[in-house]
Amino acid sequence: MKETEQTQIEQYKYMLEVGHSKSGSNHVLIIKRLRVSDDDLATALSALQAALSAFRDMDLS
Repeated sequence: MKETEQTQIEQYKYMLEVGHSKSGSNHVLIIKRLRVSDDDLATALSALQAALSAFRDMDLS
């Protein structure tokens, strides 16, 4: 009998993809994609707010 090995893939709770865009003569950092996943909507919304807040607080200069 052959045993099957199962590997559980860890799924991240959120994914943030950023990029650069031009605003007039300035280059700015933008959110290209933001995905949050959770079984509980309130928890997902809280994680979304935390991710947006962390993005705003990033010092990339």
